[in-house]
Amino acid sequence: MSISHPVRPGRTASAGSVGLRVEVAEVMLEEDGHNDWVTVEDYRGSEPDPLHLGAAEQLQHLVAHHPDAVVTLSRLCDQEAMLGVVRVLPIALDRYGIVLRVEKLREHRDVRLPFRRRVDTGTEAAAELRHLLAEGSRRRPCAR
Repeated sequence: MSISHPVRPGRTASAGSVGLRVEVAEVMLEEDGHNDWVTVEDYRGSEPDPLHLGAAEQLQHLVAHHPDAVVTLSRLCDQEAMLGVVRVLPIALDRYGIVLRVEKLREHRDVRLPFRRRVDTGTEAAAELRHLLAEGSRRRPCAR
């Protein structure tokens, strides 16, 4: 099903269009393998991450044009998590860091590499990524 004309509040759906209304009843935040409940009021009052609009493109660029950087970042992961790894992919980038998906033959684990501080712009995120890359380049490659 495709939605060509979403219904706006206070309007009636015309023939061929579909309306969708979502009522948020509860919110669970999953991060680093931990689940925390968030009140609906806190959820509604939260701001979108300032990097959310360009994060997907930045991660795709990293994978396509800088695979060596992904390898360097993977050196910052726990060595035990890296045993038996078949692939590492960056899957999320936000104001607090980057998340790598460490894939093994039958399982995967997501590892957050935190920035030193919260960032609010792409320029600040790039500086923090360069710091993580410098840190990773000082470490020896993990045995896979």
